[in-house]
Amino acid sequence: MVHCTIAWYDSAMKHFVTFVLCIFMLSACASSAVSNEVVDEAAMSGGGTSPEVTVESFLSDLNKALKDPDLNRADVRDTWAEALANYFVPVERGAQRAAIRASLDNLAEGVSQLNADEEVSFEISFEPARRVREDQDTVYVEVPNAIISMVIERTSNRGNTTIWQQDESLGYLIGSNENIFPVMRVGVRWFLTEN
Repeated sequence: MVHCTIAWYDSAMKHFVTFVLCIFMLSACASSAVSNEVVDEAAMSGGGTSPEVTVESFLSDLNKALKDPDLNRADVRDTWAEALANYFVPVERGAQRAAIRASLDNLAEGVSQLNADEEVSFEISFEPARRVREDQDTVYVEVPNAIISMVIERTSNRGNTTIWQQDESLGYLIGSNENIFPVMRVGVRWFLTEN
């Protein structure tokens, strides 16, 4: 039984990794839509007032989403998918929303497999974001020491015991040696982008 339980924890981390990767990786069809789509003013909400604020706010909201005790509910996952997608440039939001929602669904499915006496927690920690380079309307923002942690605890009559823990650098999860995010200015706002 322990072998199966540990295998599930490894599977849960894979769901989590998939969730994070899907957030940062845009499908090819969205990239082709960037040049053809007209953005209305209502779509210009979201993002942030600076590249650093955009990245830090996105990671903070992602952290809140992972901690939401109601993430098992479809409507809550819809709300978080919408909120997180709004950090991306308007022409990429549709694809990002779908990818985020699918990843949240996978994560919720994995977490639902925990035993009744087990609980999972996620934590994203990072140092203040800083610009590392600029290229026209795109700024590359580094988030030093960005770490995503997953902990599974079991509760018994003797208290809580950590039975599984894994920490990964954000850069490793997004397929980069660095924790760098491209952020693009559209009008007066800054948005995450895959381009």
